[in-house]
Amino acid sequence: MPQRGHMAKHLRKTKVRTYRNRLRKNAMKSTIREVMDAARDGDAETVAAGLPEAQKAIDKAAKHGVIHKHTASRRIARLVARTNAMLAEG
Repeated sequence: MPQRGHMAKHLRKTKVRTYRNRLRKNAMKSTIREVMDAARDGDAETVAAGLPEAQKAIDKAAKHGVIHKHTASRRIARLVARTNAMLAEG
């Protein structure tokens, strides 16, 4: 427990921020997972519908500071490359 009052407030704020960041990161990961599963199954329509949502979730996470903007850019590029490769295979 913090010794000072302002540190107690800081602790409360940190808990709320951690919770929000976890929600945003989980939302990002789940949309990526849905797109990757659809690409693995060869479902081009679902990939086409889900890819913009995944990109939006990644950009949103970067905007809120959950991940770095360069990390977001790299994840989007790799996601698009992987889904295109998977759809080309099958």
